[in-house]
Amino acid sequence: MPMPLTPCSDWCVAVLYKLLFLGLSFEFTSIGLLFVGSHSAALIGSYLLLHGLGCVLLALVLMLLIPARYRRPRGWVLTYLFAFNFFMPLVGLVCVTGGLLLGFWLPRSVSQQPFEIVDPLRFTTHRNHEGTGFRGGQVRAQLGNNQTPLDQRLKALAAVQDTPARATGSLLRTLLADTADDMRLLAYGILDSKEKQITHRILDSRHRLDQADQVADQFRLSKLVAELYWELIYQDLVQGDMRSFSAAQVRKYAVQALQLQSGDAGVWFLLTRLELLSGDVDAAERALAQARKGNFTRERLLPYLAELRFLQRRYDEVRELFDELADQPGVPALAQSRRFWRPELSAGSQAVPVLPLVPLVPLVLLQKGGRI
Repeated sequence: MPMPLTPCSDWCVAVLYKLLFLGLSFEFTSIGLLFVGSHSAALIGSYLLLHGLGCVLLALVLMLLIPARYRRPRGWVLTYLFAFNFFMPLVGLVCVTGGLLLGFWLPRSVSQQPFEIVDPLRFTTHRNHEGTGFRGGQVRAQLGNNQTPLDQRLKALAAVQDTPARATGSLLRTLLADTADDMRLLAYGILDSKEKQITHRILDSRHRLDQADQVADQFRLSKLVAELYWELIYQDLVQGDMRSFSAAQVRKYAVQALQLQSGDAGVWFLLTRLELLSGDVDAAERALAQARKGNFTRERLLPYLAELRFLQRRYDEVRELFDELADQPGVPALAQSRRFWRPELSAGSQAVPVLPLVPLVPLVLLQKGGRI
């Protein structure tokens, strides 16, 4: 079993001493031959042989003594040490040894820095560019008032261009009939840009789906295409026939994904939302049951389960489901629906745990609902 070549091991120290002793012996023996007084070829050959062997052994000793970062490339380092000792007998050995000792004894000119110095962190918002200074209500007021100067309305419209179309779609579509050409063009450009981004991803995913030969890739891409078509509907980027076509494509690719992997709860959840949007209560019931069977997160299913029970006119169960729903600061529709269906809980008479990731409760529960 080979011994490890570590500087502190007894085996390595013994080897160093042996190599050093043999190397110095060959060196001094070769130097002694120079004082014999003979000039024969045999004497010179013996000198060169002994001197060469001594240089090889001393090069190996020096190779083991120098720091590890200076040992590479090994072949060139050994060649340099051998040549240095061979062409300068004893002087080369003294110079290399002196250099090593100076390196060990003298302090470093630059101390080692275990940490790097970085610039202080700066707080930035989630938007990388400078804020516009508009608030949500102010933006709607600016855009809806034709008496507002055009430059202010354009600034307000530019302030919402990065906002998800789900929140601004109806407002942007209203601006398509604005009297100012610049407002109409900018609103159309924002809607068209958002639609083209998703459409480009759909075309690319469908192309990759056609070329996929693995079942896992086919399932993943089918699910992705269905989700992208749903995104067009969810963000209110398609209307009329295009909306119906997108819904049909969502159903087509979702079913195609389920044929490859029938137990995926995410695809069943997507079908639940689609069927609720389409008004097919029975299909939504089946899809939601499959999503629950696939251990989909109940907190995310609660709003859609409440809407389904409302469409089935099972109002008592709607109230019970609102016992599990808690107010979310960023979802005003949820708070309104909860105050309508469970006013005693909203008044603070009973503590309700806060559930994370609760999606938007459908407004149909508030707009069309009624208490029995």
